[in-house]
Amino acid sequence: MSGGVRSVAVVGRDTAAWVIALGLRRALSGIGVKVSVVELPSALGPADMHATLPSLANLHGVLGLQEEALFVRCGAVPSLGQQFAGWSAAPFVLGYDVSRPAINDVDFVQFWSLARRQGMRVAFEDFSLAAAAAKQGRIATARPGKAGQAPQPGYHLSAPAYAALLRQGCVAMGIEIRTSATIAAERDGERVTAVALDDGGRVEADLFIDASGSERALIGHDGFEPWSDAFPATHLFTGALPPLDPLPAHARIVAAPDGWGGLFPLQGMTAVAGHAAGEEAAHRIAASLGPVRNLTVRRFTPGMLRRSWIGNVAAVGEAAVALERLDAGESQLLQVALSNLVALWPVDRDDMQEARDYDRAMASHAGNIRDFQQAHYRLCDRPEPFWQAARAAAPSLDLAARLALFGARGIVSHRDDESYEPQLWAAMMIGHGVIPAESAPAVDRTPPEEAIGKIQQLLHVIAEEVRAMPGVSDVIAAKRAGR
Repeated sequence: MSGGVRSVAVVGRDTAAWVIALGLRRALSGIGVKVSVVELPSALGPADMHATLPSLANLHGVLGLQEEALFVRCGAVPSLGQQFAGWSAAPFVLGYDVSRPAINDVDFVQFWSLARRQGMRVAFEDFSLAAAAAKQGRIATARPGKAGQAPQPGYHLSAPAYAALLRQGCVAMGIEIRTSATIAAERDGERVTAVALDDGGRVEADLFIDASGSERALIGHDGFEPWSDAFPATHLFTGALPPLDPLPAHARIVAAPDGWGGLFPLQGMTAVAGHAAGEEAAHRIAASLGPVRNLTVRRFTPGMLRRSWIGNVAAVGEAAVALERLDAGESQLLQVALSNLVALWPVDRDDMQEARDYDRAMASHAGNIRDFQQAHYRLCDRPEPFWQAARAAAPSLDLAARLALFGARGIVSHRDDESYEPQLWAAMMIGHGVIPAESAPAVDRTPPEEAIGKIQQLLHVIAEEVRAMPGVSDVIAAKRAGR
């Protein structure tokens, strides 16, 4: 055995490069690993943003970032979910709930679906503390309440500002940064021995991280498997609208005849992002959302590499997996990549057996996120050819099994390497119109009058707790003031 990896070069751009570099530096400095960055030109425009799940707080604990900086530097707006409009019969909100309501230890979905079949017309989302707060523009505090643990928010962040904040953290940690407009990889078989810069310099390392996005400057494009059947959109568009007033506590994802567009509130603007079946469709969808400025449209193919770690090159971010801008999947996979790189840090720089487990973990996490996103497409009931084609795409065996089991019994089949909690799966499927055909026999142990009373009590408690929550603007003002 030749010894462990002692030097790593992150080659790439923007958030992916800086998250990985800073995360590795903080996690591995104790064992003497040197981290450097080859910074490629940014691909971000002024209107680009990141939508994140509440788990971002865990990442920032690793990176040493303070929450206040997000509000002061990155235009952060806290978000408790995403609202889907135009996808199914009625708009619905997917809330980032922590607690999974139950009655007498039986999942609440079972009681709700039974009551729904018997004529109750209260929407499932009304029993979600996060969704109820999001619809009223309020943010939960950290204190636990009668309705369960308070849901923590994700964030909408200005992508250029967030990348700059992370880069500053890398500089503060003493990470060497070299800039280059282009790079050329020097190879020995599957291994990269050095990266040549456009100023004539070279960067050598035991391990290279490809964070170059769709360019895949080191890992290459061989083995990229597109998901074009499941996601028929061919173009990604981004832009900006004026800021919303009052600020909502959720994003809004609007389906159109040939794609979808999303509105993501930030402090100084409303970021727009979506996917469409062609450039003309992208312009039409953007125009339907409002007078979008800084509109950019580019080709985009969702999919993933069969191997995300080849030789001594590991891919992260879009270089490994290209996801649509739904459900904050991009930021989640970046956290997965960082945690697996740290956990699987090679013990032998000449024989990196850890690559197999990294590939397995990335494929498993990415597959679960892909299934969640594809479920939106598969369950959308719009009649246009774009959506008909999406529904016709064969789902994975896992997704088919999930949908069938929930439709039959209201049971959420939980897998390893999940990014979305069972209650979010349930809310998504019910929001798209999947009402379980039967309830579990365990509901019969609770007398109907007791179940009705507890259902009514839960609605009352949620309304009471939401009224006590501060509004989004109040939360932002407090955070900016350091409170």
